[in-house]
Amino acid sequence: MSAKIRVMVVTTVPQTMAAFFPRQLSMLAEAGFDVHTVSSPGAELERLGGTGITTHGIPMERPVSPRKDIVSLVRLVRLMLALRPHVVHVHTPKAGLLGMIAAKLAGVPVRLYTVHGLPLMTRTGMLRRMLEAAERLSSALSTRTYFVSPSLQREVVGLKLCPEQKAFTLGAGSCSGIDLNRFRTGPGGAEKRSALGIGGDAIVATFIGRLAKDKGIGVLAEAWPEVVKQVPQMRLILAGEEDTTDPVAPEVMARLRKEPTVLWLGSVAQEEIPNLYKATDICVLPTFREGLSQVALEAGAMGIPIVSSNVSGLVDSVVNGVTGILVEPRNPAALAGAICQLAGSSAKRAEMGRSGVEHVQTNFSELRVNSDWMTEYRNLTATVARTQGFAADGVSSRGPVPRSSN
Repeated sequence: MSAKIRVMVVTTVPQTMAAFFPRQLSMLAEAGFDVHTVSSPGAELERLGGTGITTHGIPMERPVSPRKDIVSLVRLVRLMLALRPHVVHVHTPKAGLLGMIAAKLAGVPVRLYTVHGLPLMTRTGMLRRMLEAAERLSSALSTRTYFVSPSLQREVVGLKLCPEQKAFTLGAGSCSGIDLNRFRTGPGGAEKRSALGIGGDAIVATFIGRLAKDKGIGVLAEAWPEVVKQVPQMRLILAGEEDTTDPVAPEVMARLRKEPTVLWLGSVAQEEIPNLYKATDICVLPTFREGLSQVALEAGAMGIPIVSSNVSGLVDSVVNGVTGILVEPRNPAALAGAICQLAGSSAKRAEMGRSGVEHVQTNFSELRVNSDWMTEYRNLTATVARTQGFAADGVSSRGPVPRSSN
């Protein structure tokens, strides 16, 4: 055991850890923290291991699975008792619940839970009540609960799922920010369009994300014929895997597959996503719920205007009428109208794109967001370092943390 502040970061699946936290984990290790990551086993998790970062694979199921969840909980408790972390920071609902229970049982002094979204918002009946109970318990067991956007914080506090005095949003939001070196405007769009077989005169709308019911794929399918009727040169790219846990109706998927103006890409490699944005004129996000849309921020950083639903999370990542257009959720006519509005004006698309770049650079750069989180870790662990009688290079306070308590 090293004489350092030990931080354990927990997500349900390794893809989440790999997508959001590599730079933040490295910054923690470089600052002198002893960093441990925990998620379900996978190559993405193993690749995160390195100097100052130790990985641990514990299987965790996204859906409710009582028997498997108990096994995962026992393994988490055993790991925490063995490592004695000073901080446990959990992300996503299942890891949040299991991680907070385990951290409390193991006597971890600093227990942090970050809420990335609320799946319960589109659920009803007993399932919704179970999800609400899980959120309340996770927040009750945490020493602090964080939110990836101010609007998500307001929603959760308003539903009485988290006490207001425990609720925090750092800066403008986000758990890790946007890598502005990776997501930036530049050449390459024409080459990507050519590789995809898209003509030079096409106007391309792109959806990136899980092909799920909650993502509004059914609404997009209903809106698309009207879009093509008004703007025949429109093309739609769908990039993402079909989500079997929240499936789109088979007839909707069949309708989209038959549509000649729709290009299906399936899952896209992370390194190819910036090039896909470069081939895009309009980013489309008809989702029913969101925490803080990473896709909207990535598109904004690359100068792509956005048409999205007017829901929590997106009201923070999209400035309505400035970086994109927010429309009433579940409204195909409104969605089609907004897409056609932007398709009809290249000048408007360019103007919104420039505003999007400025918005993301000002509020959501990876450097800014991760600096906020580093300061938060230092502030929270300074007392632990003093009371436990050892020095840790990465625990000195650097002053107050930018925070929204909306």
